[in-house]
Amino acid sequence: MKSLFNHKILIIVFGSLLFAACKKQLDIQPRQSIDFNTALTNSTGIEAAIAGIYGSLRDQTQYGRDKLALSDALSDITLATGKSGRLQPENRNTLNAHFAAWTSSYYYINQINLVLDAIPNISDATSATKDRWEGEMKFLRALLFQDLAKIYAYDTTAIIPSQYKGNVVLSLTGIKTADQAQNSRLPRASTKSVYDAIYADLNTAIAKLGNNPRNVSGGAQVYYANKAAAHALLCRAALHYGDWATVITQATNALSNASGVDASLQTAANYVAGWRSTRNPESLFEVRFAIQNENLGVNVSLQTSYTTLAALGAPTGATGGFGDLVPNNFLLSQLGITSSGYPNITRGPDVRAQLYEWGTAGRGTRFIECTKFFGKSGFPNLDNVPVLRIPELYLNRAEAYYRSGNQPLALADLNTILTKRGLASVSLSDTALLNEILRQKMLEYAFEGYRWFDLKRNGMDVNKTYIGLALIPFNDKRILPPIPRSEIDGNPNIQQNPGY
Repeated sequence: MKSLFNHKILIIVFGSLLFAACKKQLDIQPRQSIDFNTALTNSTGIEAAIAGIYGSLRDQTQYGRDKLALSDALSDITLATGKSGRLQPENRNTLNAHFAAWTSSYYYINQINLVLDAIPNISDATSATKDRWEGEMKFLRALLFQDLAKIYAYDTTAIIPSQYKGNVVLSLTGIKTADQAQNSRLPRASTKSVYDAIYADLNTAIAKLGNNPRNVSGGAQVYYANKAAAHALLCRAALHYGDWATVITQATNALSNASGVDASLQTAANYVAGWRSTRNPESLFEVRFAIQNENLGVNVSLQTSYTTLAALGAPTGATGGFGDLVPNNFLLSQLGITSSGYPNITRGPDVRAQLYEWGTAGRGTRFIECTKFFGKSGFPNLDNVPVLRIPELYLNRAEAYYRSGNQPLALADLNTILTKRGLASVSLSDTALLNEILRQKMLEYAFEGYRWFDLKRNGMDVNKTYIGLALIPFNDKRILPPIPRSEIDGNPNIQQNPGY
């Protein structure tokens, strides 16, 4: 995607299709794109534009792959196999091999801003419909800003003042022309300003979506912004902001509204089946891959990134994907998985271990692989991606209770997760309790893109010795990615992250 702050590129972008897709990514289909000249003047155009914005979350740099796979590649729980070469530089934490979501995220944020600017002028829509549009767009804008903040800036819970260059650029109005871009060279905002904006967007989303959900069946609500998801995202944002009281309140609110999207915390008996369903029954919000031409393909989809299997339980059958990223020995041991070599594998009582099995040898050395994402409806590489699942609420609230001094309630939430995953309750306190909460977060969300950000917001070193590399201290410049050079060159008000 071309930079929103590079006025030379803007002339090209806005002179053709506002919602055109980057040629490096999957071509956006007609149902996801619309000519700017007619897009934002009536309800049909607004709905088409909104569909395109939901579709943008399937981008490889967004939830199509990177916000999950890159996070875990950078962290301490995976091994890059080198079978295609992809994710290997990130797994080795090579300088500049990092997230590259800045440009695409601001492109999509600008689309959202243009829709929000247009909504008041739409004459053929009811006020309820306009409220729903606003709620959905502000939820998605908050999601993109939250992701940018946790990727490109330090969290307030763990910050190195000498290396702090501000948070992210807070762009809240739409840009249509090169002149507007030229006059909108914003600096990186303060962390408080960014989180104030995220909180404001999500509180508006909660209010607007409460009585105006999409006119779809309950389960399908998870494919769109909804009230429960907005509470859950606010819970997540507050966790990264260190706002423990809000974490607790919003986790509780999200759980109270989960029934509205037919979501519930699964038991050990049905946990694996939930991952084999089109929609994960624990999801509050998912990025939907509905049709075959939305498939990111055999090179970069999550299925091909994580496993070589063409069929579950068939390690001697046909080879499917590349299996670029697999659990390392540390993660396997924490899951209770042991093996003396293929085909041997022993699992403990943790039901989450059932999602890991031997891959094929069709592309070289055989590894135990993660099968959370394994296609659907007969098509490979076509999984919905859960962005917000219910277990996060219990684990975030447990951590917030602990940090607020309420260890009994923290322990209760932790034990809820343990028993639902087939494990015995524990009786822990003090540091041992916090460590177990964070460990369960690691096990629950392995290969879903959480581990890197939990290490980062807690100021923890990244232990790469598990794969034969040196430990990366929290003050290392590689903890933050570079802001794209085009942004720095085109906007002198933006400060680059240290070391780039």
